[in-house]
Amino acid sequence: MSRRQQNEAQLNSQQVSFIGNLSSPQSLLLIVLLASLLAILFTVLKSGLQNFDWVLLGMSGLFTIWCLLGAAAVLQLLKPVFAQMTTAVTAGLSFVVCLVWVACVTVFAQWFARGGLQNEVWLFDGWALTEILVVATILLGVGMRYAYLSLQYRLREQSSLHARLDALHSRIRPHFLFNTLNSISSLISVAPDKAEQAVEDLAALFRANLQSGMSVVCWADERELCERYLRIEHARLDERLRVDWQDSDLSDDISVPSLLLQPLIENAITHGIQRLQEGGVVSIRARVVEGMVEIEVQNPVPEFADVVEGNGIASDNIRLRLQALFGNQARFTSQRSEGQYQVRAVFPMKKLTQAASA
Repeated sequence: MSRRQQNEAQLNSQQVSFIGNLSSPQSLLLIVLLASLLAILFTVLKSGLQNFDWVLLGMSGLFTIWCLLGAAAVLQLLKPVFAQMTTAVTAGLSFVVCLVWVACVTVFAQWFARGGLQNEVWLFDGWALTEILVVATILLGVGMRYAYLSLQYRLREQSSLHARLDALHSRIRPHFLFNTLNSISSLISVAPDKAEQAVEDLAALFRANLQSGMSVVCWADERELCERYLRIEHARLDERLRVDWQDSDLSDDISVPSLLLQPLIENAITHGIQRLQEGGVVSIRARVVEGMVEIEVQNPVPEFADVVEGNGIASDNIRLRLQALFGNQARFTSQRSEGQYQVRAVFPMKKLTQAASA
């Protein structure tokens, strides 16, 4: 199996987890707040407001935090196991695991309260354990219902995201196809051998990328696609087109949005290099800075050319795709200065395996 097929298999196997990310700061804060509210409610019911028992509040708070945080930790550790199961089996097994954990914490709490703190002979209290398990069953039922609704929401959100990305890809791919065919057609009359080679490159390029439904690919595949496109354009522009790759600091398995770099290079050539009689250099720099991937494309432009209008379709498309994939963490900027036009895309660094499991 080729590297591209492996990457595609990883992304196609991506699933939304029923459990969710219980180790995130938001989840942990919610768990602690819920434990505190349960402890306050239990204390008020036991001692009342007039004779509020602060010691009971502390003990019950410690107990509920141990139950909730411990259950969350166990479920988080079991997520790789749950990933191989259906949603129904995952929900049922999670329910049983949580009840077993609550039972273990309850028995330990009984022993600690009697034998550990008061040095008394510990006798197992079955009724107290039963009461706690009944309450835990009700709360877990509510929690499982919330987890199911949350799963449905995340599935709808993911489906909406995929629809947006597919729509954006459907806009950029015909644009790429028509421009590439125009480049090849200009070679047929002047350099048929180069035109034939360009057609072969285009066919290979289509097989490698344009038939793929992936929204994220590794950097090595994105660069390979761009090199094929540059070979087609170099056959047409010859020495007028020069390329400076500066990507040695970027690992090949870093994930990037598919068809991110190629439209930027295409714009650099179409609205910059080919309009200059002497041609110029397309500088491509890719690096990682403080956990963020930065990709820059810079090219010379004619003095009075309106490159902003010419780059609008690709730039708007890439900006929307970055926003859909990474939200406010991504940035896309462009600027013109001293005869040079530069675009920069910045987004969080992830390796392809991490992107598939996120």
